[in-house]
Amino acid sequence: MIKSSPWKFVLLLGLSTLANATPLVTTKVSQTSGESTATVEGVVEAVKTSLISSQVTGSITAIPVKVGYYVKAGQLLARVDARMATQQALSNQAQTSAAQAQLDAASKEYERKRHLFEKQYISQAALDRAESDYKTAVAQTKSQLAQAGIAGVQSGLHSINAPYAGVVSEVLVEAGDMALPGQPLVRMYDASEMRVVVNVPQSQLALIKQQGTVKVVVGAAKMAENTLNITQYAVLPTVDPITNTVKLRLALPKNLKTIAPGMFARATLPLNSEEGKVQLYIPIKAVIKRSELVAVYVLDAKGRPQLRQVKLGRVQGENVEVFAGLQLGETLAEDPIAAANYK
Repeated sequence: MIKSSPWKFVLLLGLSTLANATPLVTTKVSQTSGESTATVEGVVEAVKTSLISSQVTGSITAIPVKVGYYVKAGQLLARVDARMATQQALSNQAQTSAAQAQLDAASKEYERKRHLFEKQYISQAALDRAESDYKTAVAQTKSQLAQAGIAGVQSGLHSINAPYAGVVSEVLVEAGDMALPGQPLVRMYDASEMRVVVNVPQSQLALIKQQGTVKVVVGAAKMAENTLNITQYAVLPTVDPITNTVKLRLALPKNLKTIAPGMFARATLPLNSEEGKVQLYIPIKAVIKRSELVAVYVLDAKGRPQLRQVKLGRVQGENVEVFAGLQLGETLAEDPIAAANYK
């Protein structure tokens, strides 16, 4: 029979006591210092973006650009078969030449008839017919010139060019597809001007400072462009009826290299502090959420963590505002899991 040593039992009891006596990492409920801010999320978008469409009908013969290409203003994006348009333009030119010849003949005939009428060799009716023929020839010539101009313009529409310098973000057709008027062919955007669009709760809109610096963080950008300070922003005059949020546009510096449309962004907005209101903050990591319960572990007079329900407000960086449930200076456990297992 193996006998257990009393010293071994005392050693194990001591280790157990030391394990339970491991102090919790704590923090204090603090009052805000500096200006009040609100953190909102949004997305990067291009100030100028275009969906390039065809204005004529025809087979697409060339798409010389691909997604990601940088194009200059006026550079060819797509070409539509222009053979029919070219033939139509040649036909209109021939008809214009014929109309011009008829006009010249009618003009000479009218002048001849006018001289004969002055000498009383012909009647007034004959002169009127000559004048009418001349005016008809003038009108026909103008009509043919207009038709020729339209045909010339349509011939130019078969080459679809970039309206400005930018980046091709989407190519919607391939060579051989049929182009129709209004059909989108290429999507592009101006990479030199970007902005961030964030959704601000309607309740916080009145608190946003009209003059201030907004800190914008774009996580996907390189370090030099990851964090930007913005001073130009505009509030759109409409409210989303479902989310009760207002869109805020933040103009980014020009010619950013590593920021593209669609990137996730986070903005910290300066707010006007409400007079007479004490704003309390705690670390977000100290909050525990169980179903509809939002709570923290508060240390009592003996240093034991007690679960207490709280009402929280807006997030500011790594902290969150406390509306109810805590008092300034109270001690919290930073790790709620460790506090729940504390004995």
